[in-house]
Amino acid sequence: MLPPETLTKLDAMDDYDRMLAFGRVGSDYRMSATEVEAQYNAWKRGETVAPSTFSRDDSGPSAPTGQSANYIQDASKYRATYDPSREGKARQSQIEQAVMCPACNSALGIPSVRPIKVTCPNCMAESTFTA
Repeated sequence: MLPPETLTKLDAMDDYDRMLAFGRVGSDYRMSATEVEAQYNAWKRGETVAPSTFSRDDSGPSAPTGQSANYIQDASKYRATYDPSREGKARQSQIEQAVMCPACNSALGIPSVRPIKVTCPNCMAESTFTA
């Protein structure tokens, strides 16, 4: 079970920062980001959650080649301007969709071209999306 102080800190964050923090908190407490999110959501509802069953031997989420993208419905609330260079701005102008990184759940802005190979700037995981 996560300490109440940690859950309170997560609650004070905006949605995007909280989503990123789930992975960081999970690594601190030897939990997956999904388990941290589940405990946070249960805490918000006033429920209790069983302690984590995540072990150090678990590899965490994997990013198989040729997977379907997990689309973000409201991409406007995510920051997509992380590369201020001229080339970065050109790439950012091609962004038409937002998906979640399968490894760390960061929001990724991508064009609608498929298949597309994407390297997450947060965790450096490389994923290929086919749908």
